[in-house]
Formats: sequence, C-alpha cells, structure tokens
Amino acid sequence: MTIRKQLIYSFIVTIITTTFLFYTLYKLMWFDGPLTILLTLCSFLSGMMTLIIGIFFTVPMIKKIERLNHKTQKIANGQFETEKTKIHAPKEIQQLSESFDQMVDKIQEQMNLIKEEQEEKMNLVQNLAHDLKTPLASIKSYSEGLRDGIIHSECDTKKAYSILISQSDRLSRMFDDLTDVITVNHQESEQTLIHMDQLLIPIFEIYSQKLHHENRQLDVEIDPNIKPFIQDQRAIERILMNFIDNALKFSDHGSPLAVKVFEENDEIAISVIDQGMGIMESDIKNIFERTFRVESSRHKDTGGSGLGLYIAKTLAHQMDGHIEVSSTYGQGTAITLYFPPKVC
Repeated sequence: MTIRKQLIYSFIVTIITTTFLFYTLYKLMWFDGPLTILLTLCSFLSGMMTLIIGIFFTVPMIKKIERLNHKTQKIANGQFETEKTKIHAPKEIQQLSESFDQMVDKIQEQMNLIKEEQEEKMNLVQNLAHDLKTPLASIKSYSEGLRDGIIHSECDTKKAYSILISQSDRLSRMFDDLTDVITVNHQESEQTLIHMDQLLIPIFEIYSQKLHHENRQLDVEIDPNIKPFIQDQRAIERILMNFIDNALKFSDHGSPLAVKVFEENDEIAISVIDQGMGIMESDIKNIFERTFRVESSRHKDTGGSGLGLYIAKTLAHQMDGHIEVSSTYGQGTAITLYFPPKVC
C-alpha cells in the first residue's frame, strides 16, 4: 500500500468515526439535529484540510523516496555508476539517502577490488602458462633427443642432462612461488630471537657453491652495534634469499655482490647490491606487482614466475616493514628491506 492510499484511507476512517460519534451523541440527546449536522460538517471540512495539508507536505517526500527506490532498483540490476541522491527532505530521509550512498560506494569499491583480483588472476595464469611452455618444451626436446639417439656423445649427453635438471628445477621454483602466493597471506608470524650473524651465515652457505662456480665475490658489512632482536626469522630469510636470487640472475658472472646490514631511523635495514643490468626507472614502481614482468626475466636461463618480489613485499608488510629499490639501468641495483626490531 502506498503512502497516498494510507492518507486517503486514514481520512475516510476519521470521517466515518467522527460521524458515528456525533450520531451516537445525537441519539443520546446530547446534541440536537442541526448542531450534529454542523459538527459533522465541520469535522469533514477539518479532515479535508488535514488531508490536503498532509498531501502537500507528503507528496514531495514521496517523490524523493521514489527516486531513492528507483536508484535502488538500478543498483540491484548492477548499474553502480549512478549520481548521488541529493535529497532535500526531513532529516531522517536525508540520513537514509546518505547511508544509501555510502553503501553504494562500499559496494562499488568491493566490486572494483574483485574485478582487479580477477584480472590479476587471469594475468597470473597467462604468465604462468607462457613461462611453463619454455621449460616443458626444452625438457621434451632433450628427452626425445636422448630417446632417439640424436644426442649420443658423452659431452652432449651431459649437457642434455644438465639442461633437463635445470629446467626441472625451474618448474619446481615456479610451483613453489605459486604456492607461496596462495599461502603467504594466511601464514602466522613466528617471532624468534635473532642474532644477525647467525641469521646470515646459513643463507650465505646456501649460495657459496654458486658464488664460487660463477667466480663472484660477496662483500658483507654488518653494523656491530645491532643487538639481538625479535622478529619473524622465516620471513626475513625468504625476503633476503629472493634479493640474492635476483642479484645473481640479473648480473654477469664474475661481478661482485654486496650485503650491508645497518640501522636507520630506528629500523634495521638489510641491503643487497649488485652490478647487474639494473631496472628502468619506469619499471621500478611496478616490480612488486604480482602480474608485472620485466621482459628480460623471461630469458630461458634466468626466467622465473615473477612472483618473488610480490611475496617479499607481502612478507615485509606483515613485519610492519617495507622494501625500497634504487637502481640505475645498465649499472646495477640496490634493494633494501627495512623493518622495526622488537627488543628482547
């Protein structure tokens, strides 16, 4: 039932009730006939005036409510790009309109986030599909060569096996990165007491053979004033290893690497510096996006999933930290993790 009908029905009920009341009083001899008719007529006119005044004030408000209802229907049909409902009405209706606009803004924001997530997932799948083709094609090619006897010399056989192993490792890293992307936001932080030298030594041991094989020098500089602190050791290790992996990938054999640990603005900073290819200035702001790929990283020897820095950034934020990048294209890159230490 509409508000207009309710007003008309209330007027009719009022007239009937008043007429019945006056008629009853007339029967009880409280009023004579002419007075009863006069009072009934006055009551009718009063009711009519009340109805007219009520309609005069109510109809504009009804139209504004209808506007709000029309916009609600458009939202229900998925049309979020609508104008704000600027309604000049009683305070309660204005508050309803403002609350409705706030709700629409929130829904629009969530819909945009969902759309962006879907686009990112689609791009991520497309990137991974593209990246999987190269190692799979390489594995298939060398496997068929070994099977068919095309590769038969000892030197070529060793090379084929080496490529098969490296491409298998590459596939494994891709799936590890994909798993990390899925789980990184749901992992609980493990707070442990960390001594900086004890944190770094096992990591450097992992890379010692590769550094020796590539004839690289690793320079390490640790501020001796850094005291033991409490933080998420697993996250720091994961981030630092990603930094070192990238430094090794995108710099030539024989070029040195440097790791510096220092304090700055009440934060601990761990910086990895290389003398590699560097990053173009226009790309630096995008390298932490999980769907962004620097084309050079698609090289068959260095290519990866492109998810490492996205994972590193997420882990850094979970520690209330951040990552900064300084790079000169063609000269090298310095990437630094900053995080607040928790005093033990």
